[in-house]
Amino acid sequence: MKIKRISTQKKNSERFNIYVERDGKEEYAFAVDVDILIKYNLQRDKELDDDFVKEVLTAEEQQKAYRLSLNHLSYRMRATSEVVAYLTEKETPEHAIKHAIERLTEQRYLDDQQFALAYTATKKATTPQGPGRIRRDLEALKIPKTAIDEAIVTFTDEEEYEKVLKFLRQKQKELQRRSVRELTQKLQLTLMQRGFSSDLIKAGIEEVFRAEEGDEEEQAALYQARKYYPKYRQLEPFEREQKVKQALVRKGFPYGLAAQVLEQVKEEEAEQ
Repeated sequence: MKIKRISTQKKNSERFNIYVERDGKEEYAFAVDVDILIKYNLQRDKELDDDFVKEVLTAEEQQKAYRLSLNHLSYRMRATSEVVAYLTEKETPEHAIKHAIERLTEQRYLDDQQFALAYTATKKATTPQGPGRIRRDLEALKIPKTAIDEAIVTFTDEEEYEKVLKFLRQKQKELQRRSVRELTQKLQLTLMQRGFSSDLIKAGIEEVFRAEEGDEEEQAALYQARKYYPKYRQLEPFEREQKVKQALVRKGFPYGLAAQVLEQVKEEEAEQ
């Protein structure tokens, strides 16, 4: 068979439909990218055999994978694993994926080491995440360990500690409603989940909350007592008081302080 006609696709001027003559009739055969058209010198009256067509179609699959990848990369920098996952989702043949990845890597469109550095810098500058969380994210993206280590080392202890302190200071106002113990336990868990070092979290909590004196603790306990005391109004006096004390202790307040603020709340209710 031979090529009878070549036409440009209406929706994409860089793709061409190939029509062949078979048994004296023209019929559509396949479509190719402009680069494949040129590489294989596809033109009218060119004779085609099955092996040649198979080679052309294999090259076309590889070129399509490459084009899809370039478009995917045009929106933002991506890890190699992300491009592989994208092509797999598009039902791209394995040989075409492999060819595209090799080509893109050679052209430096894909570079997991540079991706790790850029990812770390962006997360450090724009999110409340610590190096531990960033490391986990990069591992999930199948970035090589050496590239991750090189990127994470750019997140210094000083920068990490400043982020810890900033977060803790923003949360200090919650002491108006919580005990120091309850609040710091909650903040410690949050910071650990965000990937910050346990040693730096401990140091930050000590620095930010060590100056918190009894006044703040007492005001927070009083706030909670005023909330719980009316809640148990239907109980007998003794049981009601025990319930309030237990609730405050569970919130992290010392038992003595719980008893003290409870007396104040009882007096306030009696005066009403």
